[in-house]
Amino acid sequence: MSARDLPRSASEDASGVIAANGEFYAALDSRDGARMEALWSHAEDVACIHPGWHRLDGWEDVSQSWRAIFANSRPWKVRAEEEHVFVSGEIAVVLCVEVLEASGASGEPARMQATNVFRLEEGAWRIVHHHASPMPEAGEEEEEPVN
Repeated sequence: MSARDLPRSASEDASGVIAANGEFYAALDSRDGARMEALWSHAEDVACIHPGWHRLDGWEDVSQSWRAIFANSRPWKVRAEEEHVFVSGEIAVVLCVEVLEASGASGEPARMQATNVFRLEEGAWRIVHHHASPMPEAGEEEEEPVN
């Protein structure tokens, strides 16, 4: 569903959410801690699941994780692709693919499937949940369905 397929007010909300999601990936790409901090809700109900990590709960743990990632990871380029936005009142969800290219790495970039949840707070879309996990390799057979 694209923003142009939605009613006007929903379309405006979806555009705002896509802009906030783009800002999230710009902050991640530039390793800008202050910019990342400005994007997140600072409430205790926020959560984040980085690839291979356990769930982090609350702004203190989430913010500490971003500081550690920015300080200890090698340089990268990251962008979001295939963004799908869903808005319901003051909550919005963006499903996307993160494309991560580590500097100096050879081969294909890493592709993560990501879910970013936003909440409208004081007129701005703030992130309340981020979850990224590796995608199956291209051509890799899917496991049997759960049901």
